[in-house]
Amino acid sequence: MFEITANIHIHTAYSDGSKYHADIAMDAISAGIDVIFITDHNIYVDGLEGYFKNKNGKVLMIMGEEIHDNNATQQKNHLLALGAGESFAHLSQDRQTMIKEIQSAGGISFLAHPYDPELPAFNEPDISWEDWSVSGYTGIELWNGFSDLKVRAKNKLATYFYAFFPKFLPLSPPQKTFAIWENLLTNGMKTVAIGGSDAHAINFSVGPLNRLVFPYKYHFSSINNHILLEKELIENVIQDKNSILNALKRGTSFIANDLIFPSKGFKFFIEDDMTKIQMGESHPYTNGMTLTIILPIRSDCRIMKNGTLFRKFSGEREIKMNINSSGIYRVECYKHFLGRKRGWIFSNPIYLE
Repeated sequence: MFEITANIHIHTAYSDGSKYHADIAMDAISAGIDVIFITDHNIYVDGLEGYFKNKNGKVLMIMGEEIHDNNATQQKNHLLALGAGESFAHLSQDRQTMIKEIQSAGGISFLAHPYDPELPAFNEPDISWEDWSVSGYTGIELWNGFSDLKVRAKNKLATYFYAFFPKFLPLSPPQKTFAIWENLLTNGMKTVAIGGSDAHAINFSVGPLNRLVFPYKYHFSSINNHILLEKELIENVIQDKNSILNALKRGTSFIANDLIFPSKGFKFFIEDDMTKIQMGESHPYTNGMTLTIILPIRSDCRIMKNGTLFRKFSGEREIKMNINSSGIYRVECYKHFLGRKRGWIFSNPIYLE
């Protein structure tokens, strides 16, 4: 398998971001990102999908859209449409049809920031997902960079602190979002989890101080998605895009806060004598199966099974254990960073039937 790093949920100056596509791509290259997904609000910008290059490297830009009903009284139920090749904002009032049409066009869809509380200090409303009648979406945004701020900053002073010292912000996906994900999984819905930057790079003023806060380079060093591909990227836009979308659709990926430590090289798989099962894959349970976790550096790990803690390991770099029953297995890894224990890696599940 070939591992690439993708940053998802990025806004440009076409909606409420502060840079245009080429400049964002250059920031991504400098951060070592392989793929970026642009998701402006109800806007699909055509003609810019493809590889951007400079002397330091290249990045593949895949176009998407963050869709919500502008006519709604409350601006909730935001959907990320990725790789569909056109805008679906005209269907924002009929979310089920929208999800089906995105899929028919070859795209994938994720419920954006399912838990996104209000931030009264700055008049930011609650924009959580509420329409649980829909089905057919690919997954949910388990960890959203801007929602993280709204969850943790309870007043203006805390908001100012995180705005000027953003490395202290990422802690872990909210427990309420974990609960949403686990509820979907345990009710039989194979639901892929992604991390989203929700990058805007905001010009922020406090008295005489003026600063660009949460710049794109910060987001590219923070909450990323590491995707495992069957083949290397070959700079063929159509082929590479399809390969990435298919891997995301399967859930052959993990989320990582790369500020803590580079997570590249993390592995989680289950195997028997004949088969190695990767994240996102399903396989019948057989006796004698072995679960393996390999980490780039020692950390504290939790193995979750069917939504509850199965095993816990502290300070390990490689874990190998036998498992004796079917279930939905996934991994959470934590490390101390800037004075606190923080979420580092969150895998997608392996489904043993």
